[in-house]
Amino acid sequence: MKSRLEFAGHPIHAMLVGVPIGLYSAALVCDGLYLLLHESFWFRMAYWALVFGLVGHLGAAATGMPDFLAVMRDKTEARRPATSHLIFGLGLLVVQVLNLAVRNGGDVPVGVSVGVPVIMNVIGAALTGIQGWYGGELVFRHRIGVDVPEPPTEPAHGKHKDHKASNKPYHY
Repeated sequence: MKSRLEFAGHPIHAMLVGVPIGLYSAALVCDGLYLLLHESFWFRMAYWALVFGLVGHLGAAATGMPDFLAVMRDKTEARRPATSHLIFGLGLLVVQVLNLAVRNGGDVPVGVSVGVPVIMNVIGAALTGIQGWYGGELVFRHRIGVDVPEPPTEPAHGKHKDHKASNKPYHY
């Protein structure tokens, strides 16, 4: 099933999903660096990675919704993984919004543990992986968002034609 939203023949959803994946991963790495180095810069960087990751997440969700609705309407065998992909994506969105909310505007909270945001980032990483797995199921197993060309009906012509069809011996 060809994607419903494309730019120059490429599905927009597939182009945008890398933004939140990369930024959420960067937030987790920044949290790890904060825990190792105890420099507030890394806690603040995790905050901003989450902010921009959430913006990218909303864009990816908005561009994936038309394909989800098409799957619900047309492809019965892809409904379950499409629904799981959506549910884990919404769960990830909620976790990362809460993660952002407990981060004190990017400033390291004084006298309070930063364990909760770090744990939320780990949960977010797990949800990202699960959601990505279901996205892979949709693309590679159910061919959602993939434009599969029709097989040619005429015999091939040119230098890459099928040698068996021409009854000529192979020449190397």
